Amino acid sequence: MSRIKVLSHLIFPAILAIGICCLAQSILAQPAPATAILSGTVKSSDGKALEGVGVSARNAAETFTTTVYTDQTGRYSFPSLSSGQYKIWAQAVGFETATAEAVLAGGSKKQVELTLPVLADFHRQLSGTEWAASLPEDTPNDLRMKTVFINNCSGCHQVSFLLQNRFDAAGWGAVMNLMQTMLSIGYAPEGKTPDPVIHAYKDELAEYLGRVRGAGNAPLNFKLLPRPTGEAAQIVVTEYDLPRADMPDGWTMKHNGTDWSEGTPSRYDGRAAHDVAVDKGGYVWFADDATPERTLGKLDPHTGRVTDYKLADPANAAESSHALVFDRQGNIWFANGTEGSPTKFDPETGKFVRFPRPEGIPYSGDFITLDPKGNVWSPHREGAFKLDPVTGKYTNYSAAPAKANYDLAADKEGNVWVSQPGGNRMARVDANAGKIDNVLLDPVVSKGFDVTDKDREISATLSLTPNTATPLEKGPRRSAADRETDTVWVCEFFADRLAKIDARTKKVTEYPLPHRYSQPYGATVDKNHMVWITMLNSDRIARFDPATEKFTEFVLPTRGTEIRHIQVDSSTNPPTVWLPYDRTNKIARIQFRPSLSTP
Repeated sequence: MSRIKVLSHLIFPAILAIGICCLAQSILAQPAPATAILSGTVKSSDGKALEGVGVSARNAAETFTTTVYTDQTGRYSFPSLSSGQYKIWAQAVGFETATAEAVLAGGSKKQVELTLPVLADFHRQLSGTEWAASLPEDTPNDLRMKTVFINNCSGCHQVSFLLQNRFDAAGWGAVMNLMQTMLSIGYAPEGKTPDPVIHAYKDELAEYLGRVRGAGNAPLNFKLLPRPTGEAAQIVVTEYDLPRADMPDGWTMKHNGTDWSEGTPSRYDGRAAHDVAVDKGGYVWFADDATPERTLGKLDPHTGRVTDYKLADPANAAESSHALVFDRQGNIWFANGTEGSPTKFDPETGKFVRFPRPEGIPYSGDFITLDPKGNVWSPHREGAFKLDPVTGKYTNYSAAPAKANYDLAADKEGNVWVSQPGGNRMARVDANAGKIDNVLLDPVVSKGFDVTDKDREISATLSLTPNTATPLEKGPRRSAADRETDTVWVCEFFADRLAKIDARTKKVTEYPLPHRYSQPYGATVDKNHMVWITMLNSDRIARFDPATEKFTEFVLPTRGTEIRHIQVDSSTNPPTVWLPYDRTNKIARIQFRPSLSTP
């Protein structure tokens, strides 16, 4: 090799390295985006520091709101915020909302002090759990009817939406007549057969509600939940608005539960995201079973931007999605509510792939999961089916038709657990043996009242659903499998309990939630084996520690969240929690103070 060639081999890489080094230094020298610090205190009008009060801030140029909570001295502090014009407000049950405005400039620090006057009439601020707890239960009959009301009038929505209103018995009867034919998606088809359980109870319910929540009744003795304290107050909640492509100018919902004084909003405009999943890049994908022009959506947490993806049906309407999950290749599988079969979506290409069910395979439910081998599972009325995503082959597993099959989870052995919320049992599909067996959950043992012969007859003879039940049912709803511990966790919706099932022995252990009438709905497990659950009626979520057998509840800044799904991103430390607000057209992120510096 010539001397010139040798020098070129030595010099050119050196020059290139110097160039890269200089470029890197130049990049590192670029100033970080300008941020500002917002902090202050919250006190009552008598000067008392208020702990556990949510303080929210929103930049006029952004589509998301950030909320933090005050400590025991009434102090609050936000993570770094972008520069801009901010609206700031604090609210707590029993107090008027305090508001302020501030301009935050890069690198600045701003102190905003807020005072909350006492509010005499605060009934519209209450969560569904507080409303339910406040209903009278002085007599055994009132306690029984309270249970009947909760079990049949809160399956699709929080009871706060109902009880913030007053009607006499005739008015409540008219509501019952509508609800017994109303679908969960918000309308009553002409000629629909009334729900048999609501129909059986409607006269009793109308009399009870007219007596305890009638126009002339005395105000209820409200029973309020405690505000967060300690760890429960050390969270940062970011709530992202979801625009709708079918509405003019990217319409966003105005009455969306942000202002508690407006009460729980209608679900008609607010229903959109049902389930969420986070990809490796940190983008949040969501299923949509309501918005006409969207099958799937993608949220960019950094900007709040939402991108819509549509799978058109023969009429060019968007096919709906309900639950979704990522496979190992990064594809999204979702339960196609229009076709009743799984559908695959490739985020890289934006293309959908259908997997039509062959003849003889029943229409699937709204849920989907993957087993350890990557097979796709969905439930149906007789059991569940498995789809091999490589070959496209379906395998059906059927037993006698159940009262209602719902969500499902796959354990580490590949067995699939299907919840049956119309009763007191879980079905287990043994894929290797090709059979289905059941795990029975003991019926609810009522305290304070006697279950009547009518209750027993309805439970035994009528078609119960995920949304209707007698006082006897526990209503297992959505579940999650911890494959490392061989445990299946199940939300017992009507019983307000979290159930742990040993996947090997089928032993069931149950844990009562901290507050009755919370309605646990969905569960997931993080990398630390903590169990996270949503509570449909509560505007809170809960974390359960299996080691200590203790719950911790975290309060959300919106009224009417009605959360049906929960996703934990275990790539952060601590894990980050993601929640779709099914009634109020938002997606929320919960971060914990130690992780605020995590990208």
